[in-house]
Amino acid sequence: MRDVEAYGYLTMRRNSLAVAIEAISWMAYARLGERTALFRAADQLNASSDELREAHRLVMETVRFQNRLDNYIVQVSDAKPEMVPHGVSGFLRILAFLKFVDQMNERQLQLVISSARQILGWKTLHRFEETIGRIVSQAPQIQAVNDYERAALETCHSEWYVRRILALFGRCDGLQVLNRDLKPVPIYIRFNSLRHGCKLPEGTFGIKLDGIEGVWKLNDPHELGSKQLDLVKTGSIVIQDFSSIVSGLVAAPKPGDRVLDVCAAPGNKTGHLAGLMSNRGEIVSVDVSTNRLTFWRKEIRRVGCEIAQGLVADATRLKLNFYADVVLVDPPCSNTGVFAKNPAMKWRLSPSHLQALIVRQKQILEASSQHVRAGGTLTYSTCSILPEENEEVVDYFLRRNPDFAIELQTPFVGSVGRRGFKAFQRFYTHVHDCNGYFIAKLRRS
Repeated sequence: MRDVEAYGYLTMRRNSLAVAIEAISWMAYARLGERTALFRAADQLNASSDELREAHRLVMETVRFQNRLDNYIVQVSDAKPEMVPHGVSGFLRILAFLKFVDQMNERQLQLVISSARQILGWKTLHRFEETIGRIVSQAPQIQAVNDYERAALETCHSEWYVRRILALFGRCDGLQVLNRDLKPVPIYIRFNSLRHGCKLPEGTFGIKLDGIEGVWKLNDPHELGSKQLDLVKTGSIVIQDFSSIVSGLVAAPKPGDRVLDVCAAPGNKTGHLAGLMSNRGEIVSVDVSTNRLTFWRKEIRRVGCEIAQGLVADATRLKLNFYADVVLVDPPCSNTGVFAKNPAMKWRLSPSHLQALIVRQKQILEASSQHVRAGGTLTYSTCSILPEENEEVVDYFLRRNPDFAIELQTPFVGSVGRRGFKAFQRFYTHVHDCNGYFIAKLRRS
């Protein structure tokens, strides 16, 4: 019986490794996000939920430590991961993660290597056997040419981004910001009043947050058991990051309001707004992507939202005959606040991409503001921690639009804004244990 159990365990580990290698290959080949690539690979290989869970861990953590792992691999061989086939480079990175970060022993590593030969084929791996052996047998140290490169390898970020964060926050606080991205953030779930009125569903959800009704924190994703997952499927509870939940509370739509939700997909915020409105009023949700809006429609049906209509449109030039009491703008951003949650994003961001995002953010904020009625509010939020996407964008807007003024926020549970904007609200992963985030609320005179 013990042999059967051991065989089943090894088979599961091999299948998990196969899914992880395939997912990392999809990420490199098609620039897919971690979760999209994982689900595509799992469908291809018919993986079980347990196999997918282990593959998810391998992918997320390998991507999280990617530049440091590549540095180690290059030290022990001439095999630069970006120069070898996607499947092989994915496996070499996984192997380096298991050895140097997970600290797997040599016997376990040999079982992983044996599984990789079955998955990729021994002929494919044959010319990389020396590299594989060196990864297992050697113990390289981080090699860097300057302090910034060393910090980039130690904290696993791009060097240009390390320079920006250290200049922005100072070395001590900056390193705290960067190091916090080396581990995932907790999961937050909120009660959905659209499904249960004022009655909370029974069950244990984790740690109840003080001051914010109906929100729980789960430090370990495995705390989200079958009972909670059933409640998620039926829409009774919603998985949504704490900082994002706060932005909906700050926007504070009331029953009967007209609301414009800009860049609305995937739909968590729309559902939250509808709940705050008790499904009374009107929400127009805009997104530029037809595919994302299709997902948005599924989400709002799941949570029981009945007052929202979706519209495919470019948010930089909104041609709507619609004037709202509440406008919520959550434009595309650098995602620097979610590097702990989605580590692949940190390898895709570049200075030029950041500048293009800032231009778009200014355009979206300006276009959205045209649909705020007199006396109405405009809430601008991003999952970025960079002032150039936050305080500087809003300051640029205010100087061009004197009919808007800064509004105090309730609740205020984050940190104050930078550049002297104390009424703006910020969240930092290393301080607030959630995604990094920014919220500004304005009112039109």
